[in-house]
Amino acid sequence: MNPHNLDVLTGAYSEQFKFHDENLIMLGWYARRMIKALRGRSHRSVLSLGIGHQVLPNAIVEGLAEGLNRYVILEGSRDIIENFRSRAKLPSHVELIHSLFEDFKPRENFDVIEMGFVLEHVDDPGVIVRQFSRYLVPGGAMFIAVPNARSLHRLIGHEAGLLDNLYRLSAEDLQLGHQRYFDYGSLCKLVLESGLKIVNTEGILLKPVTTGQLRSLNLPAAVVDGLLKVGVNHPEICNSILVEARL
Repeated sequence: MNPHNLDVLTGAYSEQFKFHDENLIMLGWYARRMIKALRGRSHRSVLSLGIGHQVLPNAIVEGLAEGLNRYVILEGSRDIIENFRSRAKLPSHVELIHSLFEDFKPRENFDVIEMGFVLEHVDDPGVIVRQFSRYLVPGGAMFIAVPNARSLHRLIGHEAGLLDNLYRLSAEDLQLGHQRYFDYGSLCKLVLESGLKIVNTEGILLKPVTTGQLRSLNLPAAVVDGLLKVGVNHPEICNSILVEARL
């Protein structure tokens, strides 16, 4: 993938994409958990890495409205920026910046930096985490979420002989621009080696079977919510992993 032409990935954010609905569920949960964690804390300035499906930026604008006076969103795709501008009514304190993450240098540091479902895309995740940890104020919080190679459904598929390598990227992963899978141990190691202290880890979506199998079950919303709630305490085997770290 040409790192300077991220517009080629925009098709993976359409409703026709195989994992579109599941991605929205996980992003919505990630946003809810992050906003809950920040209640009662200082979050006057927030930085997001990427717009993606627009779930996170919209949730932050609405859920952290009280006390938030600076919200910067970095995005490498002009097409995604323009689509977001056309669909969202953004307050004056929201700033959209077209930039590769590696090229960004802020004018002042942030209380909160979130990089939900970012590190699986970049060339060097350690460089990104170390770089942006320098952009936190003392005591500032960083929220990271990534897909988990050792999700329960992948472990079962591996034992059933359906998945030969837990860390192999699928065609859909490649369509999204993924470059790697993390697991619980490798993500925590990366964060700690970047000089941050981990204060909380959670799972996002306890997923026992494949996306297609889940869809065929047509589960009630309450059951899906149950899979999200149970997964909080089982990050090692959830579909994705959420880490909150502090400087």
